[in-house]
Amino acid sequence: MKVNKIYKYFTPFVIGALILTLLFGCEDKLNEPFEDEAFTSDVDYTIGDNMVLPLLGAYYGLYTRSWEEPLTLGIRGDDVNAAGDQVPMQEQDEFKYLASHWNPNSVWQLHYNDIINVFTAMEEIEKYRPAAANDALADQYIAECKVIRAYLYLNIARTFGGCIVIDELSNIQATPLSNLNQVMQYIVDQMDEAIPYLPDTHPNKRSDIKGGMTTYTAYAIQALAYQEMKDYQGVVSATSQIINSGEFELSDDYYHLFKQAGKLDDENILEFQYSDFNQSEGDRFSFLYAPFGTNWTPVVTGASSGWGFYEPTLKYIKFMLDRGETVRLETSVVFTPSGITEIQDQYGSIPEWISNVNREGDIFNDNARMNFASGKHIQPSTELIDGRTSQGSNKNFIVIRYAEMLLMYAEALTRGATTSLSLTADDAVNLVRERAGLTDLSGVTTKNVLDEKFAELAMEWGTRYYDMVRTENVAELTHEGKTFTMDKAYLPFPADQVAELPQLGDGI
Repeated sequence: MKVNKIYKYFTPFVIGALILTLLFGCEDKLNEPFEDEAFTSDVDYTIGDNMVLPLLGAYYGLYTRSWEEPLTLGIRGDDVNAAGDQVPMQEQDEFKYLASHWNPNSVWQLHYNDIINVFTAMEEIEKYRPAAANDALADQYIAECKVIRAYLYLNIARTFGGCIVIDELSNIQATPLSNLNQVMQYIVDQMDEAIPYLPDTHPNKRSDIKGGMTTYTAYAIQALAYQEMKDYQGVVSATSQIINSGEFELSDDYYHLFKQAGKLDDENILEFQYSDFNQSEGDRFSFLYAPFGTNWTPVVTGASSGWGFYEPTLKYIKFMLDRGETVRLETSVVFTPSGITEIQDQYGSIPEWISNVNREGDIFNDNARMNFASGKHIQPSTELIDGRTSQGSNKNFIVIRYAEMLLMYAEALTRGATTSLSLTADDAVNLVRERAGLTDLSGVTTKNVLDEKFAELAMEWGTRYYDMVRTENVAELTHEGKTFTMDKAYLPFPADQVAELPQLGDGI
C-alpha cells in the first residue's frame, strides 16, 4: 500500500502539510504488523519528515477495533444485557465463563497485536530520529505511543485481572504474569514518563494530529489506573491536572454529544475517529456499529438496521425513571413498542415523552432479540452522508469524557482524598447533574457519586461493571436472574493464549 493511501485514511485529523507522496513497500492493509519485512524494507530513514508515519500507523491500529471488543468489555454490567445470537456473550452476561469462548480471545489477541505494533512503531521512530529536524518531536511521538499502549493494557488487565507486560518483544514467553495492581502501577509510571513530552493542550486543538494524545489523555488514563488500585489520592492528583487546565468543559447538549455534533467536542478526552471523507462512495474509515443497532424505519431510505446485540437493562431504565431523568435516559436508551409495554407492565405509568421515535424521526420497531437499544451508539439516519447507508457511518467512538474525570475526582474526595482545588465533591457532581437538568446535591457520599456515574456513563466501555467490581458490590451485579460473585470478577485467560504462553496457566 502506498503512503498517499495511508494518509487518505488519516485525513480527518492530519493537516494537509503531512500528506506526502513518499512510498512504503506495503502491499496489504495498514494494520498489518509493522515488523513485517514488507513494512521495513526500502525505507529511507534519512527523510526526517517521515518520522510521523509509524506514529500514524499506531493510531490506525488503536482506532481499528473489532466490533466484539467494546461489547465484550461492556456486557457484564447491570447496565447492559447481551442480546443477540452469540451464546458466549450471553453466558458471560450471566457470569458463566469458559476459556474457550471466542470473543475474550479476540480481545486479548487484537489488543496484543496493537501493543506489538506500538513497540515496533517506537523502534521505527527511533530510526528516524537522527534525521529529524526536531529531536523533541521524536520524544513526543514516543510518548504518544506509550499512551496508546497504556490504554490497551488498561483494557486487558481490567478484563482478565492481569496480563503480561511486555518489555522486550523477543522475550514474551519468558515474561512473568503481572497482576492487576502491577499492571496499573506500570501504567501510572509510563504516564509519568510520557507526560512531560506530550502537547499540553486539548486534543481537539492539536494542529498536527487532530484529536491525538496529549498531556491530559495521559492524565486520564493514569487516573483510571490509580482508581483500579484504589489509590484515591492518586486519582485526585491526576484528575486535578485535567480539571485545573481549563481545557475541558461539559458539552451543553448531552444528546448531541453522541451524534455528529459531538465529534472532537471539548468534553472528549479520548475518542476513536472515523470518516467518510465527505464522499458518498469509495473509501471510508469506520467502526462497525451494527451490533449496537436494532430494527428501524429510518427517515433516510436504505439506511441499514442493526443486529441487536447490546441492550440497556430494565434495571437501568427503572433506575433512571426513579430519578426523574430525561435527556440522559433519552440519549442512552432507544425504546421499541414492546419495550415501552414492558416498562408499563413492570413500572406502571411512564412519562409521555418516552417514544419509539427519535428526535430526527427514525422509528424503532420491535426486535425479537431485544426491547431496548443503546442510543449512545446509534447515529440518526439523517446524519448519514448521502450515499452512505451503513449503521453509524462517519460516527466517532467516544472513549473517555471529562464528565467521568469529574465524577472520579468527586468519588476520591468522598473516600478521604484531599485536593488543592477549590472544586468540592459537591461541585463536581453538581456540574454533571446540572447538565442533566437535575437539582443540586449537598454532602455527596460515595454512593451518590457511583449512582451519578451509573446515570451518566451507562453503556460506555464497561465503566459500570469496573466500578462495581472495584467496590465489590455483589448485590448490584446480581440482577434480573443473574448471580454475581467476586470470583467471577475477571474472565479466564483464553485457552488459545494459555497454549502459547505457559505462564498464563498458573493464574494470577
